[in-house]
Amino acid sequence: MAVTFVLDFSDGQHVETSGNGVIGRNPAVHTPGTEMDDPGHVQLITIQDDVKSVSRAHLAFGQYDGVFWVMDLGSANGTTITYPGEGTFACDPNTRHEVDPGSIVRFGGESFALTRR
Repeated sequence: MAVTFVLDFSDGQHVETSGNGVIGRNPAVHTPGTEMDDPGHVQLITIQDDVKSVSRAHLAFGQYDGVFWVMDLGSANGTTITYPGEGTFACDPNTRHEVDPGSIVRFGGESFALTRR
């Protein structure tokens, strides 16, 4: 059963999700390497970024067995995860990284905080 997660973005967007998605300046469903578990329903979250620190398709997200994950899609400026009380870690491109509720995911000059609803 899918869990609902809430992504609160630094640009003010508030997104609830229980599936897969792609975040970027111009995200696309058929982004190479996303390996979505359910390609039939993919949320596309567009980030307005005039300085272009966020790639067109910067990162993918989803969940597996109630655990949220993100995957940097080979972006120019990378993705980091700051875990509560554990520090900040850079994401390897095209690799799923688990994200705990309460963590901050930074991508380019933007970010979102993750909570579980």
